[in-house]
Amino acid sequence: MDVNTKRVAVIGAGVSGLVAIKSCLEEGLEPVCFERHDQPGGLWYYTSEPRPGQVAALYRSIITNQSKELLGFSDFRFSKEDPLYPGHEQVYEYLKEYMNVFDLEKYIKYNRRVVKVSPSEDHHVSGKWTVQVHNTESDDVETDTFDGVMMCSGGFGDIYIPKIPGMKDFKGTTLHANLYREPSPYRGKRVIVVGASHTAGELSCELGRHQCAKVYMSVRNGTIVVSRLTKSGLPYGMTVTSRAALTSVSGWRDRFDAEHFVSGGGHPTDRFGLKAKDPTKPISVMVNGDMQTCIAAGQVTVIPEISKFTTNGVILSDGRVLDDIDVVIFATGYTIDYKTLEGIQMFDRNGVLTLYKYIVPVDLEHPSLVIVGILETFIPSTWNTHELQARWAARLINGRLRLPTKSKMERDIYSRPTMTKHYKILECSLYQDELAREIGALPSVWKLLFTDPRLAYAYFFGPAVGPWYRLQGSASWNGARDAILNTWENTLYPLNPTPKPRETWKSFIWRNKRDVLIISMIGFGLILASQLCQVNQRFVPTQGWLKTYPFY
Repeated sequence: MDVNTKRVAVIGAGVSGLVAIKSCLEEGLEPVCFERHDQPGGLWYYTSEPRPGQVAALYRSIITNQSKELLGFSDFRFSKEDPLYPGHEQVYEYLKEYMNVFDLEKYIKYNRRVVKVSPSEDHHVSGKWTVQVHNTESDDVETDTFDGVMMCSGGFGDIYIPKIPGMKDFKGTTLHANLYREPSPYRGKRVIVVGASHTAGELSCELGRHQCAKVYMSVRNGTIVVSRLTKSGLPYGMTVTSRAALTSVSGWRDRFDAEHFVSGGGHPTDRFGLKAKDPTKPISVMVNGDMQTCIAAGQVTVIPEISKFTTNGVILSDGRVLDDIDVVIFATGYTIDYKTLEGIQMFDRNGVLTLYKYIVPVDLEHPSLVIVGILETFIPSTWNTHELQARWAARLINGRLRLPTKSKMERDIYSRPTMTKHYKILECSLYQDELAREIGALPSVWKLLFTDPRLAYAYFFGPAVGPWYRLQGSASWNGARDAILNTWENTLYPLNPTPKPRETWKSFIWRNKRDVLIISMIGFGLILASQLCQVNQRFVPTQGWLKTYPFY
């Protein structure tokens, strides 16, 4: 590359790191990626034992919480033959293929553990950063200077285990869920799984089905259990992420707080001990299609939070005592901690994350250090959120974006749902549109309506998949339109791979003539009015637009 090209250190070669490398290349930057392990993929590089320095880890039976069409990158889709909800093997192969197709591996240095990131000696003038790296193969320490830094090591800085009195005196085994791989070591044992989010539910059900003597799931304040599939067999996330469903006109957003969202609207949580005890406090979300069945079959018993450990059991918050407990597994999430950043203020005195747009530390003298991948989204897709963050951040480092004043950034930070050091899950649909709009990648409503009606229909009433953000802009993709219109075909193909005749636009209109007529007369008018009211306004999410969910 040209000697004047800005060099950017990308720290981590997981999902966020790979999209950061590609985004740097799209913006004419020179990325140098440091990966502490010997393979890419980050969290999705599964090993039967924890790797040195690894925090977050997978269990063997994991499948994705989001369907493949929502999960996939904006310009590189999962194949139609892949399962609707891929396991870690398919996800890892997908990431490897993504890396190879876009020739990203040549920018990655493996077995490099970043020790420290600090301002360079001339940082006040240049905005550069000094990165100190430990080569774990040669045991050498390397130091280099970069024009920018993209922290892509994820927000899983450390495991989170709540402090419970008496834990040190407990004679059984306690562990965090990051050490769990499979159920065989726990057969015949009495196990408590602490937590109320995805991992807690999956582990409880798996242990309950595999001959544990007893499995309890300890829930602090209830959880919303979301099935991966609706009653009609469609991916639930794809049915609630359309822009029509997310506008104030439709009122569908309320489903996130209602029991319509429980197992496809099937089972009220209060029948299973999962309903919130205090609705004024945050409620967790659990993606799980088996929880109610496991509870009904006696394979899992829901209990309230643990107030105290005894030598051989626990005392619950309702006063009950459970004795002869062998194992307690904490599926309570992670804390956000970027230990390698020296002198970077990321939290205020109250422990609130102070990143502008959840990306840029607000106190930086130069906006040349960014955090990518700190959000664990719930709707619509974690990976697309990280990808848009990387594209936005690369453009910022390249100087094609300008930040507002510090006071305006601070007002923006505190106008959004706050994050603390304990990891939270966010709904990020409109946040994605906000980032896309600022990099010129958000499609024009009017242009679609008058130039491509079928695509306009999909824009409002189809799933919010990644290729929408590749229809236009400097990094557009020629295959974006076809990927959008083929979303449902690719989604359902692995369920029934029998070839079907390709539907024409005329047959589509005829088949949906009643809906099209109603939508044309009512839907488009209302939604466009809503869009026009927002088009020139800066998006400021509120708790009704962007919500947070704890892990337990």
